Amino acid sequence: MDPPTAQPRALLSLDQVADWLGVSKDWVRDHATRRNPRIPVVRLGGKRALLRFRPEDVEQFINSQLQEVN
Repeated sequence: MDPPTAQPRALLSLDQVADWLGVSKDWVRDHATRRNPRIPVVRLGGKRALLRFRPEDVEQFINSQLQEVN
C-alpha cells in the first residue's frame, strides 16, 4: 500500500464554521441538519453525533452565495 501523497485537511467544528462565516452556531446547525442541507456535514458518532465540516465544503458554500452587485 502506498502512503498518502497529501496531508488531509482537518475537519472544522461547528464553532469554527460559525466564526468563519460570521454567523451563530444555531444558524450553521440549521443549515447543516435540514432535510436538504445547504452546508454538507460529517456526522461523527451516534444519535447525538458531533458535527464536523470539510473546509472545501464550506468554501463551496461561500462561493455558491456570491452575488454580483450592479
